[in-house]
Amino acid sequence: MIGSMRWWFMVLAALFPALVIAVEEGDTRAEVLAELGPPQSTMAVGNQEFLTFANGRVVLTDGKVSAMRGELDPAASPSVKPAAVAPRAAAAPVKRSAPPRRARWYTDIDAAMAAAADGDKRILALFTGSDWCPPCQQFEAEVAHDEQFAGIFAPDFIFFKSDWLRNTPQPRAVAEEVDRLRREYGIRRYPTLKILNASGEELDEVDWTSVRGGTLKEAMIEAIDDSRRATAGGKKASGSWWPF
Repeated sequence: MIGSMRWWFMVLAALFPALVIAVEEGDTRAEVLAELGPPQSTMAVGNQEFLTFANGRVVLTDGKVSAMRGELDPAASPSVKPAAVAPRAAAAPVKRSAPPRRARWYTDIDAAMAAAADGDKRILALFTGSDWCPPCQQFEAEVAHDEQFAGIFAPDFIFFKSDWLRNTPQPRAVAEEVDRLRREYGIRRYPTLKILNASGEELDEVDWTSVRGGTLKEAMIEAIDDSRRATAGGKKASGSWWPF
């Protein structure tokens, strides 16, 4: 994956001589900040850290660049170097409620939409088959009830799960509702995650299969975070959040 991305950058550089690759694989975190300035946001997952800038993202593994997305042109990034930033007075500590230890997965779409409307949140909808689909079972075991996963996404999402069972009896009304939602949202592979608004309108589909490397949890967190940014403000995503 990294080699492919570097090849694309070389092609772009040849076509557009003005393009500058400011950050390279193996650069340290300090070198990245020196080139691009402070990131808009950061997110840590295991031994990886994701630095998001206005025009792309840098992935650090053990403190060094392991992947890049976007142009990462220093001309489009803040020119302030970390050393030039004036020291700030220490901010008073802010009391915040502890993040939930586990995600609460609604199984009734109407209840999930009501909770989303009440909390001004979007819905992270999981379409799964927990008694026949191995990737779905892996998601359930490694991601769905993970404390870090819940802590990252609970502030923005209500979690909803529609479980299409093949080998486990379900009440008829439940099975019919699951089938209705499967047809309404055009679900053809499992697991599928979609971002919905509080009215149940689809805003985006989480493209977790395109993330390479890392554990399933790390791939899911990165992909869901991309969709979270793409649907900021509850608007329907027009395309991929990343230019590549």
